[in-house]
Amino acid sequence: MVQQQTTPASQSSGSDDIISLSEIIEIILNGKWWIMGSTALFALGALFYLWVATPIFSANALVQVESDKSPLGGLVEMSEAFSGETPSETEIEVIRSRFVLGKVIEDEKLNIVAEADYFPVIGRAIARRYHPGAGSEERFNSPLLGMGSFAWGGEHIQVSTFNVPEDMKGEAFTLVAGADKQYQLLYDDEPVLNGQVGEMSSSGSASATIPGIDLFVTQLDARPGTHFSLSKLPLITAVENLRKRLSVSEKGKKTGVLSLGITGADRQDNRQTLESVIERYLRQNVERVSAEAQNSLEFLENQLPEVKAEVELAESRLNRYRLEHQTVDLTLETKAVLDQAVDIDSELARLDIQIQQMAQRYTANHPIMIELANQRKYLEERKKEFMGTTKGLPETQQEVLRLARDVEVNTLVYTELLNKAQELKIVRASAVGNVRILDHALSDIKPVKPKKALIAVLATLLGGMLGMGLVFVRDMLRQGVKTPEEVEAKTGLPVYASIPDSDQLKVLERNARKSGKGSFLLARSAPKDLAVESLRSLRTNLSFALMEAPNNRIMITGPSPGVGKSFVSANLAELLAETGKKVLLISADMRKGHLHKVFGLSGDKGLQDMLVDPNLNAAVPVGNNLDIICGGKYPPNPSELLMSPAFTALLEKASSQYDAVIIDTPPVLAVTDAAIIGEQCGTAFMVVRAELNPAREIDYATKRLQQAGVSVRGAVLNGLVKTSSRYGNYGYYQYSYE
Repeated sequence: MVQQQTTPASQSSGSDDIISLSEIIEIILNGKWWIMGSTALFALGALFYLWVATPIFSANALVQVESDKSPLGGLVEMSEAFSGETPSETEIEVIRSRFVLGKVIEDEKLNIVAEADYFPVIGRAIARRYHPGAGSEERFNSPLLGMGSFAWGGEHIQVSTFNVPEDMKGEAFTLVAGADKQYQLLYDDEPVLNGQVGEMSSSGSASATIPGIDLFVTQLDARPGTHFSLSKLPLITAVENLRKRLSVSEKGKKTGVLSLGITGADRQDNRQTLESVIERYLRQNVERVSAEAQNSLEFLENQLPEVKAEVELAESRLNRYRLEHQTVDLTLETKAVLDQAVDIDSELARLDIQIQQMAQRYTANHPIMIELANQRKYLEERKKEFMGTTKGLPETQQEVLRLARDVEVNTLVYTELLNKAQELKIVRASAVGNVRILDHALSDIKPVKPKKALIAVLATLLGGMLGMGLVFVRDMLRQGVKTPEEVEAKTGLPVYASIPDSDQLKVLERNARKSGKGSFLLARSAPKDLAVESLRSLRTNLSFALMEAPNNRIMITGPSPGVGKSFVSANLAELLAETGKKVLLISADMRKGHLHKVFGLSGDKGLQDMLVDPNLNAAVPVGNNLDIICGGKYPPNPSELLMSPAFTALLEKASSQYDAVIIDTPPVLAVTDAAIIGEQCGTAFMVVRAELNPAREIDYATKRLQQAGVSVRGAVLNGLVKTSSRYGNYGYYQYSYE
């Protein structure tokens, strides 16, 4: 006799959350087709993307920003030192400015977008791969499925002028190619103008649909009826688009070498656009140097007359004082003092000119202006100290010293201004800028995007990872019990048999459905099947259980539909009959019972008829020592019929006439029929299906029966999935005999 054992939840809870390596491998092997399918799907998706993706090419160039050649020289270097920016960082922003890129857009017509309309997703890829053979008369690819409005290969358009009203910039127009180089421009499917390739076309008068549109198409190669998209972008949009394609960076830190790159689908357009950016940048650099020289020259030319007048006035004052006081020469001591005074005043004069010059560029709070003011304050303090040392000279010598100092200082400043003006004239005439080209624009032969190998590998890996993730999520969502140990640990029910899933049974059921007749009793059709061998172990265990049972009635039930109650009942009855015992199989599911189909019977008459008419015997022999009572027609009150004295009398009579009475009942949690029948049965088994019935559902069904006074002997785990990891634990599943 097999004793029922209950395993406390506390004893198993410690291992519930632990997943072993074998279980992980089992999950992966069970879901191998999901993983392989997901991997293949992503790999194919990556290949399709790589096939349709437009190759992106790159062009690059190198320019060098040399040391500053600005007419302001050290002052600009001082400005850079205070600002913390390097010349390269400044030049990078200059290159990316609208001042430079805007001119490039105007020169290269980058604000005019004209391209053929391709069939969604695959049209551009097909057109890109079309190459008419040498001498071929077919210039254009044939339209697929008759969709001639799309471009399929060989089409080309070039627009040099496209003017639209300001409020229509960015709007999409449609250009339809016609015969003999003619075309029609549409907006919202409404004609705007008709034109000829190579001629300026205009929408004309104010009575036109959209006046003020000018269009000059320089080249149009396409089949008549082919559509092209045409739009005029606002300058700010065109500049942003160009900035996204353009990259500027310094190669190395403080090297002054800038690397310029541009990306796009057209290699020739990339090279030409980048060359235009470099040319425009060089031009503005030269113009900037020349403009700085011109501004400085104008400032000096305005200062020269004033300084010259001060020189003449100082000389006049000195000569007049000498004549009045009859002084001719200065003493050696006075000359030494004069030289020192001239040096200080000359520095002050030059500093004042610098302050005036820098004031045109910076405010008084700028660091450069503050530094110049500090320098002037320092020189003023030195001058005061020096003037204090001259008070010991005679009054006449002091005055001559002062006048001579004014002459010397003004003359020196005037001379320096003249020299500086000459230098600026030379700079203005021969301005070359401080930028030179190291490498002109050159386009790569191979595309830089998409990176085919990387995308293919990543997509394949992602597909595999996603497939594994789906498999693990699916396994986590399956709350049904999977092993006999899990059933016993979580419900306390001993497992009398673990029946593996049978492929042979599926074949029998499929053939029976196709033919519409015949039985699919596995124990009779495939006695060597592993599921049948497992039922033989149940038969053996059942023999011991019946020894202590109060009667020979065996109830087979389950917590929910679809667990295989009828399969277990029918095959167990067949196996018991094979041992020589006389067995009666009763289909007590008078709601949805289909036990009669297992034996290929019609089931028109059965248990329902016998309960209504006790004198009727609906038992049908279906084999040696095996009879079956089908469910019969579905009655409106099956529970009431099962509670009637007629059902009790039927069971008493059957127990006396047969060695074993097996009763197939409805699910416990669906209806109360199983509880009613179980009260009159000495043995009850709960059939549960692997990966379908959760432990809490099994436990709840068992409690429902116990509340009705039915003691469940144990459980039968049906539909156990055969996996490599479980073979290790249940090796007898692999055993078969010839």
